[in-house]
Amino acid sequence: MNNNESATTRMIKFFRKIRQRLLTENKFSKYVLYAIGEIVLVVIGILIALQVNNWNDTKKRKTRYEAVLQQIYTVIDQDIEKLILRAYGVNKQIEIIDSLIQNPESINPKLIPHLFFYIDRSPSSIESEISYQLNYLDFNPENLKEANLNKSLASYGNAINESSNKITAFVTPSLVKLKLPTPSITFGYSVLNEYENIDTTFFSKSEIDKTLKLLEDPLFLNALKSARSRKSQHLIFENDLLNLAKTNKALIREYYPSVKLLYYDIGLVGDATKYKNWDNNVRLTLTNDLEAIWEGDVILENGFVKFREGENWKFNWGGSEFPLGNIISYGDNIKVKSGAYHVILDMTKKTYKFVQLED
Repeated sequence: MNNNESATTRMIKFFRKIRQRLLTENKFSKYVLYAIGEIVLVVIGILIALQVNNWNDTKKRKTRYEAVLQQIYTVIDQDIEKLILRAYGVNKQIEIIDSLIQNPESINPKLIPHLFFYIDRSPSSIESEISYQLNYLDFNPENLKEANLNKSLASYGNAINESSNKITAFVTPSLVKLKLPTPSITFGYSVLNEYENIDTTFFSKSEIDKTLKLLEDPLFLNALKSARSRKSQHLIFENDLLNLAKTNKALIREYYPSVKLLYYDIGLVGDATKYKNWDNNVRLTLTNDLEAIWEGDVILENGFVKFREGENWKFNWGGSEFPLGNIISYGDNIKVKSGAYHVILDMTKKTYKFVQLED
């Protein structure tokens, strides 16, 4: 017998020999019973084969489903970082307005015209990839957990894509009347680290004096109050959206406990590293893929560093403290001291730590 002959072919030949023997011996009744039994066995075999095939298809679909779910989990994690920065920016605008109305003497006069311009800045829309990923989420509508999860994710996707909130200009018209030059002010970034990113030499003394007089104008003060009211409403919206993102992230982990954050090739970059530039990363190693913890030993000089993914700036994280602190998406450079360190970056808890190594 050919060794390559399939088991099915061998079985068919075996049954054929039995049928031939029964016919030869004129045992027709036994032949009929045997034929019926053979048909039953064939039907059972087909049903088993179909069941196995369905099981394989189900397993493959679930594997694809969980793979896309991990992508969505990472996208929402990135959205949360952006939403935190947006909420921080709006809350900072409210704090600025309160200080300008209640205690303007506590503010550096050189900052005041910049802050006036900043009040009317609005956050840019979040370019989330969730809608793109949802197109590939092949959920089973008969699976209640998957159906409910998909519904919640779709609701979040609609909310995040409609989150662009253009804020009415309350303060800028008065500044335009004064014919002031417009500084380069970026929502969120410009007020990080207590205004270190603001150029205090941009406005002349006479231009600063003009803006200070606005604080004596009742109409301008009313404009500030109106701006504050709108900002307060906007902050509620931002926090609701942030909570919705966190809820959906938690729902994914509840459904898929082993879900992971899909960050790749994270490193440390900056003038304090061995490369002494902002182009080359000192690569870290993923030591815990479930918790997304990256570690590595580095030698640093006095200077600044940031964390980033890959050799570009699409995803980067800074901070305001050393040797440990919370990472901030697109945050300021981390000021470090010279020495040898073991670096621990926890992308789940959003923390970093520089542990000095002994000589």
